Amino acid sequence: MIDERIRIQENYDMTLETAIDEAREEGLEQGLEQGRKQLVCKMVSRGMTLELISEMTDLSIEEIKSMLA
Repeated sequence: MIDERIRIQENYDMTLETAIDEAREEGLEQGLEQGRKQLVCKMVSRGMTLELISEMTDLSIEEIKSMLA
């Protein structure tokens, strides 16, 4: 009975740790995406062409247009 409780607790702890890691990774990705969008908007406001922005950021023209929409 105690072994079963320990196993259940260990499974719970591992699941919780995995969920936290996934949430952290998702948050980092969202932050990076937000930063790229801000950078693209600033570059456009400074008069840079989409082609130049694409070349400098390694984003496709379609990705840039999507960020600006």
